[in-house]
Formats: sequence, structure tokens, C-alpha cells
Amino acid sequence: MKNLSFLAFLLVMLSCQDAPAQKDYIVLHGKIENPTEDLGLRFYNPTSRKSFTIKVEANGVFRDTIKLEKAAYYNAVYGNIFAAYLANDMDLEINFDAKSLSKTIVFKGKGEHENTFLRFRAKLEGGLMGADYKAFLNVEKPNFDSKMKKFSDEFKTELDQKKSTLEADFVTAQLAYLEEFNKGMSVNFVEEKRNNSELGAGKQSPDFKNYINHDGGKSSLSDFRGSYVFIDVWATWCGPCKYEFPFIGKVEKMYHGKNIKFVSISIDRLKDEQKWRDMIKKEGLVGIQLLADKEIASSFIAGYYIQAIPRFIILDKEGKIISSDAPRPSEPELQDILNSLDM
Repeated sequence: MKNLSFLAFLLVMLSCQDAPAQKDYIVLHGKIENPTEDLGLRFYNPTSRKSFTIKVEANGVFRDTIKLEKAAYYNAVYGNIFAAYLANDMDLEINFDAKSLSKTIVFKGKGEHENTFLRFRAKLEGGLMGADYKAFLNVEKPNFDSKMKKFSDEFKTELDQKKSTLEADFVTAQLAYLEEFNKGMSVNFVEEKRNNSELGAGKQSPDFKNYINHDGGKSSLSDFRGSYVFIDVWATWCGPCKYEFPFIGKVEKMYHGKNIKFVSISIDRLKDEQKWRDMIKKEGLVGIQLLADKEIASSFIAGYYIQAIPRFIILDKEGKIISSDAPRPSEPELQDILNSLDM
């Protein structure tokens, strides 16, 4: 009886002990094969628009301790982009080959299961849409519905099978993501049909007049008649827009002297004109820099139904649409289109 009493006492004492305190920081570490000299691994939170960069040593090794405000999803950038879910108390190891990031990335340690699921999700989305997103949106409605159902079923099956290894909040967030993703794809499908009828190749482009020109005066779309026009719609607060800056510069340099104008239209507020000017100077932006007259409500922006930026548009010498939603400068498909033009 005494032994039983002692064991009961011991169990009570053990149950009263505090659980290990959760760390208020995350440890991120790993190794990148074929690293780029002086390039850090950047994590950008598209919701808060905050970011941090981890130094990568010459041999590709990196390690840092970061205090996060809360668990969040990040776009991790090292040449290419991958999704990451980060939370305090994680000890996450990330390894990949910079020459083939998407095929080689591996997560280990605390947080690996959530981030591995994000890799599965990205692969599933890639399989859904294929290499040509536009082609996917232009299939017939029954085909579109069938593909979306197959995607949702596979998503839910994988999540259900792995949920015992995932944080409960993460599982809830993924189900919410799936619902929003499906709604968004349905909206995009309808919008693509509308765009084809209103903004298809050969249609006259929506117009803009008297936009503030960084170099002085004001400019209108008609000023560029006689030349092909590549239009970039962006804003100083847009992270993905900034990512394209160096690629835009490279493309402009490739076609410098050709009969094509590179026009960047900012949808920043007019009261933020100085901020716009400062960024152009700081980033050394090239081409014709314009500031829209009414931000996202500008008739030109509304005419293209632009809801997200960056957005790229290509017009012919008569101001007619070649592509109302062209590939990004960071995508090689853009050069295929530009090379096909008679410049």
C-alpha cells in the first residue's frame, strides 16, 4: 500500500511540473548548394509587408534566430521563390540547390511537416494549372469544374492523412485557403472569358491621358503611337513589383534602340508623388515612368480590370492589344513574345 501511495504521489508531482516553455523565436538554418555570392535568403510576409534577410555564407551555410510577432506565411526568395510557414519555437532546417530549387528543397526539424505540406500544395497547384495558366482558364466549363474537383479532393485527402503531424491552426488555415482558392479560381475563370471578349488580342486598348511624367510634364498613351509599348503597372508598396525591377531593366537593355517603349505606370496616391520619385531614383528604374491620375480607380486601370499588381501589358504600334496580361520580365516567355514583334 505504501508503494502504491508513493507512486500516486509521484504521478501527481510529475503532472504538476510545468511543460517546457515555448521559445519566443524561430531558428532557421541549412545549406544552399551552388549559392550566389553576396545573396541573402529573404523572407517576405505579403500580409504585413515586412521582411527579413538571412546572410548566406560563401559555402552556402546559413543560420539565424528571428523573433516573430506571430505565426505567418512567407514568400522566401533566393533567385526563385518558395512558400514558407514560420512560427516561434520552430527549429527549421532548409536545404536546397539554388540551380534547381523547386526540385531539391527539403525541410527538416520542427516545422518540417507544415512546410512539406506547402510544397505538396505548390506541386498540386502546378499540376492543376500546367505550364500555361491562360490555357487552363480557357477550357470549357465542365472541364474546368472537373479539374477543380480533382484538385480539391486530392488537397483534402493529403491534409486529412497528415493532420496528426500538423498544428491544428495550420490545418484550419489550409482548409480556409482551399475555400478561398476555389472561389478565386472561379472568379478568374469568369474574368478570363470577359477579358477575351473585351481585352483580347487586336482589341483597342483602354486609354490614359495626362499622367505625370517623372522626367517632366505629362504623358498620354497616344504619345507612343508608332511604337510597340510594354506597360508595367506597379506601386512603391508592392513587394512582387520590386522583385521584377532588375528583370525589367535587363529586358529594356536587350531591346534598347528597338521600336518599343517601356512604360511603367505607378498607382501610388498622388500625395505620395515624392515617395514614388524617391524610389525611381533609389532603384535606378529605367524607361518612361508615369504616375496614374486616380490610383487603382484610374480609368486605364479599371479598363483592364486590374485587381492585383504587378501587371504587364503589350500593345502594338496602333495602340491595339497584343497581350492584356503578359508574362513577367522574370519569365522567359516574355522574350518569346517580344522577339516575335517586328521592331
